[in-house]
Amino acid sequence: MAALKRDAAARGPKSSGAASSPLARVMREFEELVRTFESGLLRSLDAAASAGLDSAGRDAIRREACRLAISDLSNQYTRKHIRRSLHAAECEGKRVEEQLHSLTLRGAPHDDEDLGSLHNGYFRLYSTELFDLLGQPTDLRFGSLRFHRSTSPSGLVLPPHSPSSWVNVELALNSSFFVADSMETLPYHTFRLPTTPSLQNRGILSRKPEDNGAFPTYDSWLLFTFLGNGCIKLEVPVEMCADVYGGPLRGRENDEVLFWGFFVDDDLES
Repeated sequence: MAALKRDAAARGPKSSGAASSPLARVMREFEELVRTFESGLLRSLDAAASAGLDSAGRDAIRREACRLAISDLSNQYTRKHIRRSLHAAECEGKRVEEQLHSLTLRGAPHDDEDLGSLHNGYFRLYSTELFDLLGQPTDLRFGSLRFHRSTSPSGLVLPPHSPSSWVNVELALNSSFFVADSMETLPYHTFRLPTTPSLQNRGILSRKPEDNGAFPTYDSWLLFTFLGNGCIKLEVPVEMCADVYGGPLRGRENDEVLFWGFFVDDDLES
């Protein structure tokens, strides 16, 4: 008997560890949710219907409670996964920005080896701020961005003081699509892609292609900061985000929603 007791004691810490494992915690959370949903479903029945439930009826309620609990847990853990991914992207963007800020303060030359990818290319967008503003929905589509740099064809008459090349921008946010052309705001405003990383932000006015060239009634100036190392910072007017995403963004104005963009090689996407 003493040996049996010693074995039981030796197994104690393992049992304790298993009880605190991630799987055990999830299972406890699942059971608590099932009990909560089951109680709620039973309360939704009137007293007579609840009292007259047979075993099949109680099993049906139990299955529905399990289904609701699984759905709730799935949303909860999907939300955590999205949040971790967005936080990692934001931290990387801030790291690159801080590195550039430090180089600028020291007057050190900026390494522009990776900046060429900014001139023509595709960026995937992330925004912890948008995720939080919208209440962390699990079905949220963020966005993507593409820059095209064009050279003026021979014979084309450009406005005075216009650059020899101009920039087209394509921006997708959720299910909405926007375009911007640096020629459209000349001679009042010039948008150029930098040749080296810079902390200066650069603005370009965007519009929806289906509006036949008309600009929106709301603010649609996009502000870009080209940080280098395949990273950009994009500030989108909250009014423009409200037009795309709706929800709690509606009614807000005079503010920007921050996105971080990271360059993705087209060859890797195929």
